[in-house]
Amino acid sequence: MPIQLERDLAEPLQAQLAAQLRRAIRRGQLAPRTRLPSTRTLARVLGVSRGVAMAAYETLLAEGYVTGLRGSGTYVAGPVPERQAPARPPSSPLIDLRRERPSRQAFPLAAWRAAWRRASHHAPPADEPPATGLPELRAAIAAYLREARGLVLDRHEVVVTAGYGEALELLLRARHGGRPPVIALEDPAPPRLRAAYARLATVLPLPTDGAGARPSLIPDGCDVVAVMPERGNPLGTRMPMERRRELAAWARESGGLVLEPALDGLFDAGANPLPSVLAVGDAAGTAMVGSFCDVLTPALWLAFAVVPRGMIGAVEEGAAGQPSFTCQRAVTDLLVSGAVARRAERLTALYAAKRALVRQALGAYPDVRLLGADTGAAATLLLPARIRAEQVLAALRERQVAAADLGAFHHPRGARQNGVVLCYGHLDTVTLRRALGVLARTLDEHRLARRTAA
Repeated sequence: MPIQLERDLAEPLQAQLAAQLRRAIRRGQLAPRTRLPSTRTLARVLGVSRGVAMAAYETLLAEGYVTGLRGSGTYVAGPVPERQAPARPPSSPLIDLRRERPSRQAFPLAAWRAAWRRASHHAPPADEPPATGLPELRAAIAAYLREARGLVLDRHEVVVTAGYGEALELLLRARHGGRPPVIALEDPAPPRLRAAYARLATVLPLPTDGAGARPSLIPDGCDVVAVMPERGNPLGTRMPMERRRELAAWARESGGLVLEPALDGLFDAGANPLPSVLAVGDAAGTAMVGSFCDVLTPALWLAFAVVPRGMIGAVEEGAAGQPSFTCQRAVTDLLVSGAVARRAERLTALYAAKRALVRQALGAYPDVRLLGADTGAAATLLLPARIRAEQVLAALRERQVAAADLGAFHHPRGARQNGVVLCYGHLDTVTLRRALGVLARTLDEHRLARRTAA
């Protein structure tokens, strides 16, 4: 194939030579596996330096048009398809802020393995575990509640179950028999919690304000009032002592039951301790339900209820199943060895640092109220009426950040607030910073003013 180099053009000679050879290969004028002239021969024929020929061959080699065999020369590799648009880089993984999950950072894996290994050394009993759980596990849970929450369970008993929903069902059936009760659940509340109650009872909304649930607005005819006094989720409210006493008085006067989470507010070490409703109320009118999902893992199918001592007979009759013997032994080991307490202390420090990042990034918008960023590992942004939560959520999703609509936390019959809920405890610091950066840019794009540093 004749090659002519136009020396009067600005384009370098090596680029002209590479382009002509490339074109010949594309058109099939140089067949695959054709041996090309050596650089010395090509340079002599064209009257150029050998460096020009070497540079052209190197360009074609890098592009895949030719291949070189040591000691044999340069060969056509075959026709190269037309240049395609570069592939789009893979999108970044979704950052999910929609549901509270425990952090995996600093998980006590060694203690976890050791507890299960020691539990496996015990031969399982011939019979099923006791209906209320292994006595040593019940005692370990009571001791942990005393240390972590200051609860002295001298009027209540701990009952072990196979899950949170099972604990609720066992408690409500023992209390009300086969009649589905009517429950007033503080509003807003986590959708999963409302769904768990709705499977067992009629659920009515109990309005809240900046101090938590309002006992004066408990609907008539309620059998149970379910509250979160230490960290009202998702608004982060904390119930003052006066309202706790009001709830205890309601239970005493109505014969109803006040139900609260056993380990609520566990990671808020800076809060001044307040007695739980269970501690200030009558034994017959107070109870708790809890699990170790937030401290260890949701994959641990073990929960517990703290029930009035007078109900223990009905609880034993209604108990339907227990976690395995080995599981109960392992959790007992984790509690007695202090692994659970140390894990809670570690998470408290981790969540405190993450809350500081959230306040720093999102607390600078005068038109937005940041709630719940002083407790737990979730926060809520209350938005001004001119900016709908749906708009902010859609903009976040386009940037691979998924958050929850505060409206989904409200009862269908309750008043709905305009806001976004962020659950960030499970994120590492790098991912959390990236999510907060996306949130801040999104708020800026909606023309929300920022406070400037003095």
